[in-house]
Amino acid sequence: MIAYIKGKLAYIGAGWVVVDVNGIGYRLYIPAMTKLPSTGQEVQFYTHMAVREDGIQIYGFLQEEELECFLALLDVAGVGPKVALAVVAHLPPGVFKGIIASGNVNQLVKVPGVGKKTAQRIMLELKDKLRGPAALPEPSETITPAPGRIEDDAVVALLSLGYAQNEAREAVRQAMGLGLTGDVSALIKAALKELAPAK
Repeated sequence: MIAYIKGKLAYIGAGWVVVDVNGIGYRLYIPAMTKLPSTGQEVQFYTHMAVREDGIQIYGFLQEEELECFLALLDVAGVGPKVALAVVAHLPPGVFKGIIASGNVNQLVKVPGVGKKTAQRIMLELKDKLRGPAALPEPSETITPAPGRIEDDAVVALLSLGYAQNEAREAVRQAMGLGLTGDVSALIKAALKELAPAK
């Protein structure tokens, strides 16, 4: 099992990359909305290797939490790598776990390839496996994520709902101005209020 691959980013394709590790190019399938550095820069992907009859495929993620969500989705009956990758691409880990914790099926079916029955299965099978924002953390152990990461997660969530990148980023920026820098769910709700008159 390959836990991670670290090397130079050699090529960027549509939903995949090639990472050069000591002269060997590894092709990794990644979430479509992954923010990548320029080619030639060093990268590290946390990986999952899937062995199939027609070959071996490696899936890569810049964050361990993305890999955790991907693997959890693969455990759901009827969910394959393509659907799991689409979910991770459209819903940042914090947003996805929040959706699971709240049982919001309507948000999940907005992901391309996820129908209502599949969304319901995901909810049913992952509710006790993935701990969403409602369960984490205890008040005495509060952890404040980096503002930049929170902002990016909120923007990606808005993009998945159909908003343009410029309006999504501007709405998140305005919401950040209200002091909502530690809770991605609250930030998304505030940003949606900012966007309400426009959509």
